[in-house]
Amino acid sequence: AADGDGDGRLLEPELDAFLHPEDFQHLQDLVAKETIEDLDRDGDGFIQVDEYIADLFEGPPGSPEPPEIQRERAQFLQSRDRDGDGRLGPSEVKLWLSPPSPDWAKVEAQHLIHHADLDQDGALSREEILGRWELFVGSRATDYGQDLHRHHDEL
Repeated sequence: AADGDGDGRLLEPELDAFLHPEDFQHLQDLVAKETIEDLDRDGDGFIQVDEYIADLFEGPPGSPEPPEIQRERAQFLQSRDRDGDGRLGPSEVKLWLSPPSPDWAKVEAQHLIHHADLDQDGALSREEILGRWELFVGSRATDYGQDLHRHHDEL
């Protein structure tokens, strides 16, 4: 699907589409379909809230959900499930995986600051960044941790 010209080879933009298909409009339907296939445990073609949560957390039966999982459940029901039917269809999965945003870098920066700014001063100290290193390693803003190995005099 990423081989736009069908020549059996991937040029640089096609390789980028292959590695990050969620960022390419022509591949978003495929990404949504694959995500549904991965999470849809009952085979109905939709992702129910319990299927969504099961992908994030599976504790012993009857055990309470941690607060972060409770927040994810609420976000599913309040934001991701746009039509309120208790499940995500292909269009809702597309919006979840590739929400419309004019400035991805700003959105990612806001996300990182929101989750790592422990003293809520609007800036990240070295200690706050190192204290949440796993958040930064998993972020596109740091090229999935690669930028953390480069010298940054602006920090």
